[in-house]
Amino acid sequence: TTEIYTLSLHDALPILKTESKSRNQRGFTIIELMVGVVVAGVLLAIAVPTFNDFQARNALRSTSADFIAAVNTARIQAINLRTSVVLKPISGNDWGAGWMIEYPASVITEENQQFQPTGSGKIVSEDGLSEIEFRSNGLSGAGEAEFSLCDDRSGEQGRTITVSPFGKVTNEVKSCS
Repeated sequence: TTEIYTLSLHDALPILKTESKSRNQRGFTIIELMVGVVVAGVLLAIAVPTFNDFQARNALRSTSADFIAAVNTARIQAINLRTSVVLKPISGNDWGAGWMIEYPASVITEENQQFQPTGSGKIVSEDGLSEIEFRSNGLSGAGEAEFSLCDDRSGEQGRTITVSPFGKVTNEVKSCS
């Protein structure tokens, strides 16, 4: 005897759902995850040193801009206040530790300003100057002053900052060793 089974759509629905789940599963295999981790590692290995160099170059530029701003501020303040204003290192002759604008005691409207280098950049006076004094006419009593700015990375580019006796500042790229 032949038996005939009838299967309604309602009875077949659970079977269809089970089959469709196994064919359309979502997620990643362990191999796909491992490949993703390796790709991310390679990208980080390339990006991190480049980012660190970018930060170091920006710190050098920032220190250079701060020093030039201090020179220009000291000169302009000497002219505006009609008195001598001094730009000097914070500590002895070590420009690399920072510098400050020092006003005479007779000036009560301004306070001395201190500046710190950004990052590992160090400023060195090529002439061994311990200060630059700007007189009330804007001229420097130090003559031409040359400063070098380099950081602790070898073979990179730094800056040479020159201050003329008239207060003109030039900022040129130099090779650091």
